[in-house]
Amino acid sequence: QSDQRPHLHERWPESLTGDGMEGSMKIVAINGSPRGKAGNTHVMLEALLSGMAGAAVTRITLAEKTLHHCTGCYSCWNTTPGRCIQEDDMAGILAHMRDADLLLFGTPLYFGHVSGLFKLFFDRLTAAGGDPHAPRKAPGTTRCLMVANCGYPIRSQFSPLSAWIRHVAALMQTPLLAEFYTTTGKVLTAPEEGQSAARERYLAFLTECGRHILQDGSLPDDLREQLEKNVLDF
Repeated sequence: QSDQRPHLHERWPESLTGDGMEGSMKIVAINGSPRGKAGNTHVMLEALLSGMAGAAVTRITLAEKTLHHCTGCYSCWNTTPGRCIQEDDMAGILAHMRDADLLLFGTPLYFGHVSGLFKLFFDRLTAAGGDPHAPRKAPGTTRCLMVANCGYPIRSQFSPLSAWIRHVAALMQTPLLAEFYTTTGKVLTAPEEGQSAARERYLAFLTECGRHILQDGSLPDDLREQLEKNVLDF
């Protein structure tokens, strides 16, 4: 059987490297927080995107969209391949995603997993390209990042989410370049006294990671080692 694990820290394919590469990159950032632009997830995504200046960025805030639940009818596999029969904002989101070189997935952590809104969105990705279990000749060129935060200071809470996104990225043949998780997420939008300096250093770290990911498709060892740190550890 083939190895289903995503190729972490994989560099960009040769077709996306070279002079002027940043200007040709198309990035789609998907915010799955029910709090939308007022949430901690938005702050993390924007910090990463700050390091990706020069790329063409599309921001999608799911809380501002009309999305219906997947009903499991499989029309998007069998009747209208790649197109859901439901008429809502998902068709436009899929159009952006199909054209993307890099996808940023962002969500708060709810009960050890993604938000209900983000899960609804991911269920609708069934229509992204037909049957995801069908064999494919080669992986696509799209890569992805996972971004999440939680309130409690226990980092192991991210373990189920990390296992899930690694499995899903492999299934979608969309290599996962990096995962960004932090506890005590409230610091990002409402820091208490004495927390602002750590918050600014953490956001600067995310911006620097964004810059390296845009340029190289990978993180240098010194930044990768800091992925296990939380915002108040900076």
